[in-house]
Amino acid sequence: MSPTCLRRSARWLRPSLAGQSIWRRSMSKSTKAVCALAALLALLVWPLWATATTQAEPGQKELEALLVKVGRNYAKTQSLECNFRQKSRTGGRVREGRGKAFFFRPTSTGDSVIRWEYALPVVQTIVNDGREIRIYTPVDRQMLVSPAAGADTDMAYALFTGKSTLTATFTVAPGDPDFQLDPAPAGLQALVLVPKNPQSQLKRAQIWLNREARIERILMEDHFEALTELSFDGMRFDSIRPSDTARIAELRSITTPADTQIIRQ
Repeated sequence: MSPTCLRRSARWLRPSLAGQSIWRRSMSKSTKAVCALAALLALLVWPLWATATTQAEPGQKELEALLVKVGRNYAKTQSLECNFRQKSRTGGRVREGRGKAFFFRPTSTGDSVIRWEYALPVVQTIVNDGREIRIYTPVDRQMLVSPAAGADTDMAYALFTGKSTLTATFTVAPGDPDFQLDPAPAGLQALVLVPKNPQSQLKRAQIWLNREARIERILMEDHFEALTELSFDGMRFDSIRPSDTARIAELRSITTPADTQIIRQ
């Protein structure tokens, strides 16, 4: 497969986190970024314990308390399935995509699994099972494979696996109406999250909560001022039973034709 196909296969995965094609950087950085994006989204779409409100702007203590409740509820949630829509802007270029996402965290031993199934703009599957990250693009007949070792040191992956907390990792502030890619639907409460320690892939994020205190939208900005917005619907919590070993194995696996080129880092 030509280098052009390689660039095309990876380009959509992280259109805004670096402001440039993944293959203009090393493969190790690109796979870490894929993991970081997937893990951050995995954490942020868990439901909240507190009830959001759009009436009075909460104080700093109330905002921090809300993040604590997010973490507590996340720790009790094992799985999530949802539909997502993605819109990214890098410079003056806008790209859109959509698909389904799956997250599963075992109750005891074993690694969490994060699976993204893109339907548009190209069919593509991304799986992080805690051991390796696989990116499969059928149209290019290629699967990129990179070790997940070291991903747990990334802020987002640590959060998803319960190794850190939102309040320890982020500074929270009220929503910023000037920080958005598209106008948010009416009636949502926005919160801005900024990493307390510099992160290579994330400058800041904004989340929008509905009246049921569920996140309907996330906007992320990288250090190149590129934006990635994801909107979620059809969320199903704890729909994957820990006893359903066949389903869990399915989430972790990617079936490829015999002529698929496997590219390992």
